[in-house]
Amino acid sequence: MADKFFLKDIFKSLIYSRQRLFIIALSVFIGALISSAFLNIYFDIDTKLSHELKAYGANVLISPKNENMISNEKFAEFKEKLKARAITPYLYDFLNLGSTSAVVLGTDFRALKITKPFLELKEGSFSLNDFKGDSAFIGVNLAKTLEAKVGSQIQIYNPNTSKTTKLTIKAILISNDEFDSLLLVPLKILQDLSHINGIHYANAVLYGDFESIRAKTQALSDDYISAKPISSVSLSEAMVLDKIKALMFLIILIVLIIVTTSVNTTLSSIILSRKKEVALRLALGAKENEIFKLFASECFVVSLMSCILGAFCGILLANVFGFLIFNSGIDFRLKAVVLSVIISLIFAAFAAFFPLKKALKINVCENLKGE
Repeated sequence: MADKFFLKDIFKSLIYSRQRLFIIALSVFIGALISSAFLNIYFDIDTKLSHELKAYGANVLISPKNENMISNEKFAEFKEKLKARAITPYLYDFLNLGSTSAVVLGTDFRALKITKPFLELKEGSFSLNDFKGDSAFIGVNLAKTLEAKVGSQIQIYNPNTSKTTKLTIKAILISNDEFDSLLLVPLKILQDLSHINGIHYANAVLYGDFESIRAKTQALSDDYISAKPISSVSLSEAMVLDKIKALMFLIILIVLIIVTTSVNTTLSSIILSRKKEVALRLALGAKENEIFKLFASECFVVSLMSCILGAFCGILLANVFGFLIFNSGIDFRLKAVVLSVIISLIFAAFAAFFPLKKALKINVCENLKGE
C-alpha cells in the first residue's frame, strides 16, 4: 500500500513539475546522445580512420636481407602471406632510351596507384584501362629531356642483353621526387629486357596499428626477406588516432559538464518552487530521507528515460557522422550504449545531489508562516 502511494506521489510530482522537468530531461537526453554517438565512433574509429589514412601511401618496407635482390618466387610467397591491400615491387635498371640513357623502373601500376597515391598527371591518363603490357609512364623531367609526348612510342634498349622493346607513353607524371626522372614500365617487361628474375625491394599498404603491423612483419621476415613498418607513417597514424580520441573525450566531458550545470540549476529551481510543499510534508511528520527519496526518484525516472532514449538516438547521430566523414556507417556496439547511459546517469546524480541536500534544510516555520 505504501509503495503504491509513493508511486502515485511521484506521478503527481512529475505532472506538477513537468515544464521544469522537461528541461532536465532534454539536458540529460543531449548528454546521453553525444556520449553514445562519440563512444560508438570511438570504438569504430581505429578501423575507419586506419582505412582512410592508408589512402596516403605505403606503410611497410620489404627489402632483401642478405642478397641484393628478392627473387620472384620468394616475393610471390611473401606477398601471399602478407595479405596486404597493395604491394608494389620496384626493379631499377639503367637503359638506353633512344639517343640518351636513363633509369627505368619496373613495377606494378595497379599497386603503385595505391601505395603512391599522390602521383599527379601533367598529361595523359593513369587509370586501370591504361595499365597494359605495352604501356609506359614517364616523369616530367625525363619527358622534357626526351621531348616525349603522350601517345608516342619510346624505344628501350639494354646493351648488356642486346634486347630491345617499344612501349607507348600513356601519361607524363609529376611526383616532385625521383619519379620525375624515371621511365615507368611493367615489371615483367624490364625483367625480360635485363634477364633479371627478381626485384630490388617493395613497399605495401597494410591495415592495422603500428604494433600489429610490426608483429606481423617480424613474423614473416626470414633469411631472405626483411619486412618492417615505415615508422614515420605508422607512428604518425597512431598519434593522429590518439589525438582524435582525446578530442572526442574532451567534447563528451564538456557536454556532460554543461548538462550537469543545467540539471543542477533546474532542480534547484524546482525545489525552490516547492519549498512550501516540502515544509508541509516535514510538518506533517515526513522524514528527511522520505523527502530525499521522493525528489531523487523523480530525477532518476526522468534521467533514466532520457538516457536510454538519448543513447539509442546517439547511434543514429554516430552514423550521420560516419557517412559525412568516412562515407560509411558506424557499427552498432551495445557497450557504447550501456556506457553512455551509465555515464549520463552518474553526471545527473552528481548534479542532483546538492539541490536534494538543500531541500532537507528548508525551514518549516519560515515557509509555513501565515499559512
